Amino acid sequence: MSRDEFINIANFKVRLQKSQRAKHILLKQNTKGEIVLTYPRFCPKIMAISFAKKQAAWIHAHIKYGHKERVFCPNETITLLGIDYVLQSGRVTEQKENTIFISGAPEFFHRRVCSYAQKVLLPYIQKRVSMLIQKLNVKPGRITLRNTSSRWGSCSSIHNLSFCWKIAFAPLDVIDYLVAHEVAHLVHMNHSDRFWALVDSLTDKRIFAENWLKKHGRDLQSIR
Repeated sequence: MSRDEFINIANFKVRLQKSQRAKHILLKQNTKGEIVLTYPRFCPKIMAISFAKKQAAWIHAHIKYGHKERVFCPNETITLLGIDYVLQSGRVTEQKENTIFISGAPEFFHRRVCSYAQKVLLPYIQKRVSMLIQKLNVKPGRITLRNTSSRWGSCSSIHNLSFCWKIAFAPLDVIDYLVAHEVAHLVHMNHSDRFWALVDSLTDKRIFAENWLKKHGRDLQSIR
């Protein structure tokens, strides 16, 4: 199936995606504002389309609401690595007490806030990974940040760990859970019962983090 296949439902364009990983039919709006219908490889396409047609009211509501991007501005309060800061323009980019000063022209303010968030997030994640692997007989490969829209983190077959940089604006318990989740994949490259048992041995914040991401994940992904 073409990666760019679309169907028309209630006069709205819906993107079709067959997934090798999906276990259920899922209808959602991505960070581009598109309505995406994802269905498992074993599910007939006609069944997925039938499901989407029954959700026409949901599609209409989300298209009508529209997709709003989050843009950071001076004098705004943000949460970064679990701490609240006020954003201000400054001569240099630096953090002083509970204020983060962002240098540069006003039109680059948002982009520089995002760059600063990545700058402080990566060493924090590296430190957390280092702490957690002391309990396990494994070593990670590279640890990187990415701009992903469908995953908060991933672990490759060669043990490279990557994380969506936008989690910098999530509570620390959420960040710590996501790190524990990917570190657990260094041992179990699946989501078996043994995997989840290992995750829970590394953090007791799984339920809180998963609920928080369900409620606020869309807001995080609206940051560009």
